Formats: sequence, structure tokens, C-alpha cells
Amino acid sequence: MQSLYNVISTIALVLYLPILFLKKGPEDRRTFIKERLGMSVYDKTDIWVHAVSVGETMASIPFLKKLKTEFPYMTVVLSTTTYTGQKIAREKFPEADRIIYMPIDSVLCVKRAVDSLSPEIFATVETELWPALFKNLKDRGSRIIILNGRISPRSFKGYSRIKSLMADMLSSVDFFYMQDKGDAERIISLGADKHKVGVMGNFKFDIDLKDELPMDWLAGISGKILLAASTHEGEEEAMLDAFADIKKEASGTKLILAPRHPERFNEAAALMEKRGLPYIRRSSLNGKEIAGDRDADIILLDTIGELSRVFARASVAFIGGSLVPRGGHNVMEPAYWSKPIIFGPHMENFPIAGEFLKRSAAVEVKGAKDIAKTVITLLTDNNKAADLGRNARSIVDKNTGAVNKAIELIRGYIGAV
Repeated sequence: MQSLYNVISTIALVLYLPILFLKKGPEDRRTFIKERLGMSVYDKTDIWVHAVSVGETMASIPFLKKLKTEFPYMTVVLSTTTYTGQKIAREKFPEADRIIYMPIDSVLCVKRAVDSLSPEIFATVETELWPALFKNLKDRGSRIIILNGRISPRSFKGYSRIKSLMADMLSSVDFFYMQDKGDAERIISLGADKHKVGVMGNFKFDIDLKDELPMDWLAGISGKILLAASTHEGEEEAMLDAFADIKKEASGTKLILAPRHPERFNEAAALMEKRGLPYIRRSSLNGKEIAGDRDADIILLDTIGELSRVFARASVAFIGGSLVPRGGHNVMEPAYWSKPIIFGPHMENFPIAGEFLKRSAAVEVKGAKDIAKTVITLLTDNNKAADLGRNARSIVDKNTGAVNKAIELIRGYIGAV
């Protein structure tokens, strides 16, 4: 099966090359292409951690920082796949000995990176599985571990169709530390050795944002703030419709609109312009300029890496990817700040959302009218809003500990290599 994968991945690489070279990117685009194609040579490292994009990187930061604190004598390389993940990695984890782009999972790309890095331990976050990479790592004698592992029911169905390839690849992994019992059961069903599977909880509970104070542009906003976080296509329309009704009952409220993907910032801006709605782009404000000084009730958060601090100032937080079938996004940051949380019916990627609803720590909404009604209630009923936020924070406090479990797992492997 590995030989078949090598052939397929090589063909896919050839087909992807034009996209890779034409794809828009950051200032370090040359580095991105070189590293994605596995053309760079690195110094040897002790531990290589991979986090695909922004969400995985942000979730990994507490673990990565503790890793460097607990093992200061060991070198740590962090890789990401996306531009945005790379930006967050450089901003949030300057302690890294090196931050790189993950090479494309083709035998033609991964070998040079693996040979030069030659890590004692390779840890990938949230069950990112790479057959070519894993094969080369095992050939070099590296330990491979999955941290914060997650296999959604949808992913499980897809992986089940290639079970023979999965079983072969999973046999290369030394330990699977999964988020919950369901994830553990699914990875075992796909072929993982049950004696190499454990439950660690979720990194996203182990967040510490006390130093993430609101920025000057945000701190000076008067009135209450509705934050629409990580929205997808179709959700901005619903939020704007809801906000029109909210303004009738709570005229001083501001809306901060934060699309999930940077490539959609202009799309969200065009939507507001089409509706004739005055708005401010966050990127148009200098560091100390106060958004509240501008004549607009809507702020478009068109920057990367600031959302976690915006949660600290929000009065109500809507979690995007949930009104439309995208599986939802992380509820931990608003919960950390004890904020009342609302989300739509599509939170499949975050099963913990069910506990939030069960424990009155969030409210499910189903459309613009429902959003407006719920937000108005939360903006005008301080006791109800405080209860929701307090219950949300209690869930965070109850579930912390995943970072320490991951560190102890690493400690055991360090002593064994």
C-alpha cells in the first residue's frame, strides 16, 4: 500500500505544482515554496511538532511553551502548512528554535527534511496523518506521537474507505493521545493498536489568556459588543440582518465581524458596501486609534491573531461555522473570559458544544431572527448573561490538564530514546 501511495502522491504533486507557484502568499513566498517542496536543509532537532493552521497552532501554544520550559536543553521545531498558521506561530511562539513549513507529503518532498531534522520525537496535533512522512521518520528511528487527536464521525467514514492503508500507516505511530473516548474508539476501529491509545482531553481547554489584554483600538469602544467570530459564507448576511434588529432595541451596540478566512475579508466588506452599511476596517486603524471614535457601528476584523483578545471585550460571542454546515469552531476562548456564547446547530467538530448546551453555558440559535432575539435578551438581562458566562468558564476549569498529560508523555519518550 505504501508503494501505491507513493505513486499517487507523486502524481498529485505534479498536478499541484502550478497551483503552488501561482498561489498568492506572504512576503516569504520563496521560502514557502522551497520548504513545501522539501528543498531546504535544516539543523538536527530533538522534537518536531506539527500544527496545520491557525486553530491547531493556537491550541498548541500552551503545550509548546511548557515544552520549552520543561526541557530547555532540547531543540524544538514547529511546522505549519498554511501562511496564516505560520504567522501565528512566529508571533505566539518566538521560543521555537525554528519555525518551518511542512513539506508536501510526497516521497519526493519529505526525505530531505526528515534526514536533516532527524527528530528524536515527532508530534502532530489533531490527527494529521502523513503516510510518506511517517515512513521516512520511522526509517530514521524517530518516535511518532499524535497529540490532541481527533477523528470526527465524518472523517471516520472517509478513512474507513481506505482502511488497509490506514492500518499500515497507523502501525508507524508510537502513541495516539486522543481528545475523548469516542475519538479513541474510532482510531482503534481504523487499525490503531489499542495498547497505544489513550485519552488526554483537549489542548483548547488549557488556555491562559490573562496576558492577552484588549488593544487600544478596542479598549476605547463604548457600549456593548456583539462579536461574530470565525464566520463563513452565508453567516455574515445572517449577522447583519440580526444586527439591524438588535440596533432597534440596543442602539449603542457595536458589531465586530471576524470572517474565518483572510481571503474572505474583502468579500465581507463588499457585502456591507452593497447594503450601504458604514463600517471600519481594523487594518485601517493605527495602533492607538480608538475604533469607537469613528462613525460606524460595525468593525471588520481583517487582521490575523487578534481574535482571542477581542473575546475579552465582547458582550456576546457568536461562534461561526455553525449556522452553515461547517462543523463549528472553538468555544474555549469566550468561555475562558466567562462570556455568553451563542452558536448554530452545526457544531459537529466540537462535541463539547453539547455539554455547553446541557449545562446552560451557551444558547443554540437557528437564524437571523433567533440570533436577534437571543442577543437582545443577553444584552438587556445582565443576570442571564452572567450565568451563561460563569457556566461556560466552569466547563473550562473542569477540563484542564491536557497539556500536563502531553508533557508527561513526551518525558517518557525522552527517557527512552
